[in-house]
Amino acid sequence: MKNTNFKLKTKVLNRAVSITALLLAAGLLLTGCPTGQGKSGGGTPTDKTYTVGSVEFTMKGIAAVDASLGHNYYVDNKPHTVSLSAYLIGETEVTQELWQAVMGNNPSWFDGSSGKEPAAGETQGKRPVESVNWYHAIAFCNKLSIKLGLEPCYTVNVGGNPVDFENLNFDQIPTTRNTDWDKAELNINKNGFRLPTEAEWEWAAKGGTDDKWAGTDTEAELKNYAWYVSNSGNKTHEVKKKSPNGYGLYDMSGNVWEWCWDWYGALPASPGADYAGPASGSYRVGRGGSHYDIASDGSVGSRYCYSPDYHAGVGIRLACRP
Repeated sequence: MKNTNFKLKTKVLNRAVSITALLLAAGLLLTGCPTGQGKSGGGTPTDKTYTVGSVEFTMKGIAAVDASLGHNYYVDNKPHTVSLSAYLIGETEVTQELWQAVMGNNPSWFDGSSGKEPAAGETQGKRPVESVNWYHAIAFCNKLSIKLGLEPCYTVNVGGNPVDFENLNFDQIPTTRNTDWDKAELNINKNGFRLPTEAEWEWAAKGGTDDKWAGTDTEAELKNYAWYVSNSGNKTHEVKKKSPNGYGLYDMSGNVWEWCWDWYGALPASPGADYAGPASGSYRVGRGGSHYDIASDGSVGSRYCYSPDYHAGVGIRLACRP
């Protein structure tokens, strides 16, 4: 169950079309777009599909954007804008079969054993991996990158020596709070896999709309887009069983919580480009709600945080550069 002691509730296309000095003086400066969701140019990156063993997964392209995030009804996520470079984000949460192919084990609570079987007609390996802490999550990202010949995004030094992620075993990853792993460094410009920043996650979840949840603005329709306490049967479900949001992403609301890179903290009024959170903190950000949460927990702007060694009900969605 979720540790409520750690639970903290917390697009515009800036296009200046200067035709002539006369038009500017006349106030004919064209900005924005009808939906208020705008892109800063460069086009949408091409989707990419990768294969690990027999397991395929797809990353969906998100164009560079001045992302309008937050809403006044969130205590800790007021309206703000973050300039995001183009990126790719997982079409689905990381599945148990992908985790198994990379890490060689399955830490999930819903592992298909007695009393934890998948719903009728669903495939066990395609349920999202969960019960992974934040240290597990970044280790998985680096090991997946190495397996696919990409550059790892994370560096962790333990006792002054860099962790050898290629040969790192699951049981060597901390399960209690670890100051060395807390100092993990991110190089967001490497071409390997990583956790999304909180801003990347929220923009992707919005799917090009101002909907409250990923895919819909009404709770009456939420059952078509999310597994949450009202329809999950108190279990996780195979990914892609609900409808996607406007960016073709599944389960951004509900199913399992998803780790982000960021330390949890107050959001600055004017975050820098590709803002990736405070330099340090006590808790890492989790987003999206889960199968055991109420509808509001899965709204696209709801912010939660957990100690990095917390694991119950939390999974992963990947991000990377195009």
